[in-house]
Formats: sequence, C-alpha cells, structure tokens
Amino acid sequence: MAESEQGYLRDVQYRFPDRLKARSILHTRYGRGDWFEWLAANIPLPTGGLIADVGCGAGSFWTNAPQSVPSDLKLRLFDISEGMVGAARTSIAAMQRWHDVEASVSDAVALPMASASVDTTIAVHMLYHLADPASGLKEMARVTREAGAVAVVLNPANTMIELSELARAPFGGERDPRSEPLSSEQGLALMQGEFTKVDVVRYDDELRVTDPVDLLGYLNSLPIADKPGVMEKLAIAVEEAFRRTEGGFTITKASELLIGHK
Repeated sequence: MAESEQGYLRDVQYRFPDRLKARSILHTRYGRGDWFEWLAANIPLPTGGLIADVGCGAGSFWTNAPQSVPSDLKLRLFDISEGMVGAARTSIAAMQRWHDVEASVSDAVALPMASASVDTTIAVHMLYHLADPASGLKEMARVTREAGAVAVVLNPANTMIELSELARAPFGGERDPRSEPLSSEQGLALMQGEFTKVDVVRYDDELRVTDPVDLLGYLNSLPIADKPGVMEKLAIAVEEAFRRTEGGFTITKASELLIGHK
C-alpha cells in the first residue's frame, strides 16, 4: 500500500470510528452474533498478562469482551489514527473494568514497546492496511516474549464477494484498480516464515440482510463512495439487488485467526 493510501486511511477513512460503526451494523444485526466471544475463546489472554492490541480502532474488542476475559490484563493499545485512539481510551475508561490501560498513536512497524515484553500481541483485521505486512509481523514478533503468541485476524480470499460485486455495480462490474487486500492465505504464508508454529482457527458466517438502508450504509462507508456521484449509483444498485432477491441480500463471509508461536 502506497504512503498516499495510508495517509487516506489515517486522515479520512479511519480518522474517526463512524465508518467502522456503519460497517459493523451488517455483522451485528445479521451475523452469528458471537464474534467477540469467539475471539476471546481462541486468543491466548493469560491472567495478569500484558496484551498489545495493534490497530485497536475504537477498542471494540475490549468494550465487547465477555466476562471470561480476565479483568487484570494490562492493555497497551496502538493505532495510527488519533481519533481512534481517543475513542478507545474514552470507551474503555468508561467501563471501569481494566485499570492498567495505555493507548497511543503508533505505527505498527515501530511499536513503543521493549523487545520480548508482551504476552500476547493481537492485530484484528489490520495487517492488510500495512504497506509492508511482513515488517508488521516482524515488529509484533519482536515485542512478544518467547512463550507468547501473536494473534492475527484476516479474511480468506473472496470472502463477502457478493458485497464486493455489488460495490462494483456502478462501474459496470469493473474491478478496483488497487491490489487486493492481504488474504488470510497470504498472511499464513508470511507468518510461517516468521514463527515456528502457526495455528489456524476459522470463523464462518452468513449475512442475510433484510434492510436496504443497512446495506447502503455499509457501501457508503467504503473508500469508493468518496468519489463524486458514486453514492447515488450505489443506492440504485442496492435497490435493484433487493428487487432481484425479493427483499433479502445474502453475503457469505469468513475470517481466520492465525496464532503464531515463536
């Protein structure tokens, strides 16, 4: 990813949590409903452990964490967006559940942490935003202690393909000229080059969206909608899609949790 694209993500797309919230609606209203419970059950979160959350966003993992997650964790939250860091800091403090929390604006390839100081480093749907994902993994491995773990969440290739095709509809189905985001298959290959062992846990889901407003809200939060005239075309595409499917738009999705052990 070019520096200009990273700047767009930092200063526009993820400057504040609004767009992420618009996208989360599809998953929370129409998905399995156990995403955060599933993450918490599969990511190593040792009692009293020091946890680094790289690309923490608005801190949604922690504000939605089930009671099974230890309350004595020491949280170190990092994001490239000042708005996201501020939102995470405020929302987690309001919970009064964790009492050792530090949130800072940081680049994922230059974390302000000592080497081998972290029990578990997590990066949920973040690695594909980096210009050099391999460097990001190397940095996460650096700060993680020898017996610790690095937990990365990525999507398999072609997940939510129905939504991608709908987003291309205003352009006659023309593909986005930008390169495809890093898939979990590609991420696994990178992690196998960095860690001695990598475990893979898959999360499958299906979204049957029944409200076109929610679907349009998701599409309008994407970078493609920033282009002049695109929002109107997306609205037409959504209307036509619901007409064809008689009131329900189905999206198949999956995510994979890749857990690297040093």
